[in-house]
Amino acid sequence: MSILPRISSATALHGISVVSPSGRHVGTLDDVVVGVTTGRVLHAVIKLDNASELGEQLYAVPWEALTLDTAYDRCILNVPIETLRAAPAFPTRDAIHDADPRLRRMIHTHFGEYRPAA
Repeated sequence: MSILPRISSATALHGISVVSPSGRHVGTLDDVVVGVTTGRVLHAVIKLDNASELGEQLYAVPWEALTLDTAYDRCILNVPIETLRAAPAFPTRDAIHDADPRLRRMIHTHFGEYRPAA
């Protein structure tokens, strides 16, 4: 039985594994960001496994770029790892939380208006 229910708090998702479509471990889900005025999930924050000497490697990705895989209690990142690594990184969690409204625009500029494959 999966630990991931059909409805979940963001806290319950913290720390679950993020893998590539081939199953290669990429990192963990660090946070889920919700628009306070819309109530919509805006993006997910992924913490890569290989932290740099400058600190954590945190990346914001469109929520739609992830698929929850409840059979294996993990998230599948549906973008190439090269695309993720080329995205703007954030040195700390505070940098993401303190980011100005341009963050969403930066995510869409890098990843495009992400539409999952049908």
